[in-house]
Amino acid sequence: MKLKGLGLKNTLSALEKLHGKEGLARVLEAMPARLRDTLVQAIPLEWYLVELTAALHVAIRDTLGGGSWSESQRIAREAAIVEVTGVYRVILRAVQYDTVWDRMERMWSQYYDAGEARWVDRGRGHARAEFRGVAGFNEGMWGSVAGRIEILLEMTGARAAAVTVKNPSSTHATIEALWLE
Repeated sequence: MKLKGLGLKNTLSALEKLHGKEGLARVLEAMPARLRDTLVQAIPLEWYLVELTAALHVAIRDTLGGGSWSESQRIAREAAIVEVTGVYRVILRAVQYDTVWDRMERMWSQYYDAGEARWVDRGRGHARAEFRGVAGFNEGMWGSVAGRIEILLEMTGARAAAVTVKNPSSTHATIEALWLE
């Protein structure tokens, strides 16, 4: 399974913004050398093996997260803000979150070359999606997906958005979102 370099680059930018150059250096140093070298040279529009992102999130957990995967979700929130700058931010503010939900499956394929996102429950103030058909994911990667969804919700007008990952595995997860309208 592969993913776009754009998400990798934005994760590194967000990591540096939240933890400084020292935090970024610590995370990179904790990664295997061959993966670290690929990561720092990543090109946004190229596809990269999922093991690269998995290793990045393990290094985040081990160096900045105190053994917890939660820091990946916090960094992903910041990365999502970087990803939706300029005209995208204006467009997001003009649409309702239901429009974002309707486009989620297509958005998934912009970042990942396999798997699917399917909404199994959606209503006022809540949604639940199943993500299947992936390989090599870890809890940090699922937290990253959740963090990006949280920001999309907030940018489309939802208040107090909370997105959680349920039953994560290397091949699937359920993500639940709650928010105030």
